[in-house]
Amino acid sequence: MRRLLPVLFILCSTSIVWGESKTVDPFVMPSARFSALGGVHAAMADDFYSIFMNPAGFSNVKSEFSAAEITVSTFGPVFEIVDLFRNNSGSVEDLDLSGIVGPGGFAAGFDLGGPLSLGWVGNGLGIGIFNRVRTTAAISGAYLKPVMSAELLFVGGYGLRIYNLGGISMDFGFLTKGFFRGIVDMKTAIFSVDSLDPFESQFYVNLGFGIDLGLTISYEDMLSLAVVCHDAYSPVLVNRYDALSDFGDGAPDKPSYATVKRVLNFGLSYNIRSAFLDRYFSRVTVMLDHHDFLDLFSLIPRNAILNVSLGVELVLLNPLTLRFGITDALPALGFGLNLSFMTLDFAIFGKELGLDPGKHSVYAMSFGLLFRY
Repeated sequence: MRRLLPVLFILCSTSIVWGESKTVDPFVMPSARFSALGGVHAAMADDFYSIFMNPAGFSNVKSEFSAAEITVSTFGPVFEIVDLFRNNSGSVEDLDLSGIVGPGGFAAGFDLGGPLSLGWVGNGLGIGIFNRVRTTAAISGAYLKPVMSAELLFVGGYGLRIYNLGGISMDFGFLTKGFFRGIVDMKTAIFSVDSLDPFESQFYVNLGFGIDLGLTISYEDMLSLAVVCHDAYSPVLVNRYDALSDFGDGAPDKPSYATVKRVLNFGLSYNIRSAFLDRYFSRVTVMLDHHDFLDLFSLIPRNAILNVSLGVELVLLNPLTLRFGITDALPALGFGLNLSFMTLDFAIFGKELGLDPGKHSVYAMSFGLLFRY
């Protein structure tokens, strides 16, 4: 442990020393379960989603096969936008956005994970292939800036137990991945939304590979401490086209290079056991994490409290799970229902788009249908 922890921290901290000229968003899948728990928790890698949380969990997770999933997330005044389109008979002509622009500005998004979510974890191994589609829109000054992206992700990794004595165990894992992302970056004046044409907007293609590293220390399946470095090294080739219509026909601009932003997470989880709780709950777990520790050293960091995450999961009568959390200094809650042939997850949670609590807060909703066996 004295050797692994410093190595893991140094690998993740190289961006502080050398800096990163350009970074792109990470390649992950949304999760309604962890949205209700205040975000991902590094020490809670107990199911198939450990692929996106902590590869060290591969060595101890129960074998699980994922056939497919559909996870839908939205944030911002999405329903108000739908009403605007309905009132305009589905046309963007004369579309007035002024009524849904709040004091903090305007931001909305739609996120679809799946239906491609094919993979398996167990016996130290984790593999999978996934797809994701995202759309976001924001108003900056007098301009509306929608962005649409589609992603494809391939992953494979391994976890092993490197220490097990006296009730204390230590697991180490790594995850390699390859990814593709196509991005349509649009911009139009808010008074001429009808002129928006995705096929004439800038188009970017991201191609790359990367690696995640994770370490978990556990005591008798009650207390777990974890540290995870996502995208310890993830270079990306970026090709830019003047218009989406040029893709496949025209040549891109000179390729540029970027990296996926490194993220260092610390997590703790504790399974509470007592005679009183055992009467009503199959399991009660409390989780506490600090997300993106390296952000503290960035030029303009977020308020540190925004990266603190708290989650509580109560498994009631096995099929039903209740979840509560805090993320971005905003509350989250949800539930899960295991129907044997399918798992249903639902969450309502807050997102802080600003750098300080309450600066630009929006609420989001996430709904997932998971076909895992």
